[in-house]
Amino acid sequence: MNMLVHCPLGAQVLRARLGDAGDPFYCSPLAERFEGPARGGVPVLFPQFAEYGPLLKHGFARNRDWTLLEHGADAARERLHYVLEITPDDFPGWPHAARLELEVLARESRIDFSFTVLNTGDDEFSFTGGLHPYFAVNDLLQLRVEGLQGVAASDRYQPAFTRQDEPVLQFGEAIFERLYDGCPAVTLIEGSRRIRLSASGFDQWMVWNPGREEARKLKDLPDGDWRKFICVEPVRVKNLVVLRPGERFSGNFLVELEQGAG
Repeated sequence: MNMLVHCPLGAQVLRARLGDAGDPFYCSPLAERFEGPARGGVPVLFPQFAEYGPLLKHGFARNRDWTLLEHGADAARERLHYVLEITPDDFPGWPHAARLELEVLARESRIDFSFTVLNTGDDEFSFTGGLHPYFAVNDLLQLRVEGLQGVAASDRYQPAFTRQDEPVLQFGEAIFERLYDGCPAVTLIEGSRRIRLSASGFDQWMVWNPGREEARKLKDLPDGDWRKFICVEPVRVKNLVVLRPGERFSGNFLVELEQGAG
């Protein structure tokens, strides 16, 4: 039984049917109408996070077709292994050689992501980036996020914000974009539904939602769907990754759902 819906463009996982635990991810129903990466699922961000650098927002890896090296499934699990080979001539402004790999293992109630970057060239390079998962919720205004208390953070729309003092993070109708300077395990809670997130290799969480007004500018998002997801992204931004020739970066991300939390 196939649990995963995925595509070679960006090696993007769009859906994950995890048995009785349900699908943790949101994917816009308008995604197929537009070219480029779908809004939703789990895009890969490389070699630049957002506008934190001179390149295209979120980098170029999500706009390239990756090669599916391995795909295996049985009644209990499904595994994907995608690879993207980059040469120094592929992208103006980033003249380096690298091998990117994304491995995904889905089992009932959990899904593991492993993202690796190998410097296959002769020169050192650096990058920022990570994964950009969209988590499905019934109503963002009822969602609570636990696990971030005491973590330093910067908020794009609240410059005076420097730390998460409250034990629970909640959301309103305004756009939300906050970069946490740490990557502790966090839990998304909505009624009886819980999604636990943990990561290694990545060292920050970005939490984002466009809010009511900004969502109207997103042509690939239906009216009102801003309330149906939250992005909690394992990333490397502040401490960029530096790789010498032959060195490798590995970032791991685990999503766990409670059984019966459909």
